[in-house]
Amino acid sequence: MYIKILLLFVGLTFFTACGAANTTPQAPAYSLTDKSWKNAPPADNASYFYALGFGQTENEAKKDALGVISSNISVDIASNFTNTVTATRQGDDEMLLSDAKNEVISKSKNIEYSNVEILQSDNSDGEWSVLIQVDRKILAANYQRKLDNIDKKLKSEYKIYKSSSASEKLKISVNIEKYLKQTDSIFPLLHALDPYYDASAYTKRYSEYTDAIRASKRDVVYKITADKNSQALATLIRAELSAKDATFSDSNYNVLINITTKAKKKKYASTNEKFAKLTFALRKTEIVSSKRDGTVISRALYKTKEGSSKGFEDALKRTTKYKNKIKEKGITAFISGN
Repeated sequence: MYIKILLLFVGLTFFTACGAANTTPQAPAYSLTDKSWKNAPPADNASYFYALGFGQTENEAKKDALGVISSNISVDIASNFTNTVTATRQGDDEMLLSDAKNEVISKSKNIEYSNVEILQSDNSDGEWSVLIQVDRKILAANYQRKLDNIDKKLKSEYKIYKSSSASEKLKISVNIEKYLKQTDSIFPLLHALDPYYDASAYTKRYSEYTDAIRASKRDVVYKITADKNSQALATLIRAELSAKDATFSDSNYNVLINITTKAKKKKYASTNEKFAKLTFALRKTEIVSSKRDGTVISRALYKTKEGSSKGFEDALKRTTKYKNKIKEKGITAFISGN
């Protein structure tokens, strides 16, 4: 009798549990008829980013939503920048850190999304609304692959760099710095995509690369020579190198920088009175860097045009175009032409 009662109790318990499981209310799915997703979109979590976007077309609304995600990632990068490999390898140079941080934040607004899913969309009163979802792991994996490709190139370049002479290191360092700069925009992004991202495999090595390049640059002693048309540029290059703590000597140098410029005088007919009064110098500038024994290290060629209302000689001396190139490339890359 006892066993029958026990079995009956277990059976009732089982069916009651099943019934309860079947009647448990499920979280309502977002639907086109239920517009609550517009007012209460899902919050970001460890797996996904979510965002609402608006626009005249569905595609415009999608882009707007992606802009929201990018903006949120930029805020995250800005607040956590000091914990990244990028910040570590820059050391204590506050100016370098500030420049790197600003550039990384700027680039983070142009994230390459490849896994965007539109969860909901609606077109009301001529305006599209969309709710999108972005898989954080897939996005992180895409950028990890980019980092891996750059890292392979870095390892290869640094292997050659270590066995090169001081003057040869100067040229190779341009490529290493270029690749390191590319990684600068990836590490902060990976940290923003995955708060637990482990970059320890790169931190020490990339700091070593940076320190080695800085040390090798201190071993380089420059001598600069220039023809009459290149005097202003020579002064600019010397100033830019001096800002990087470069050393100069006319007798004990190991890298000679020779600058030559060919120029043509040009005026243009124009209905614009100010433009018509300008005299232009069409310049073809060559910068050749060589070892003390005459072996050419690098050769750079620049074609620039400068105008002046004061005449040809004044136009020839203007350095704005050169300054812009140096700002864009860096002084070492400008000299080498890389």
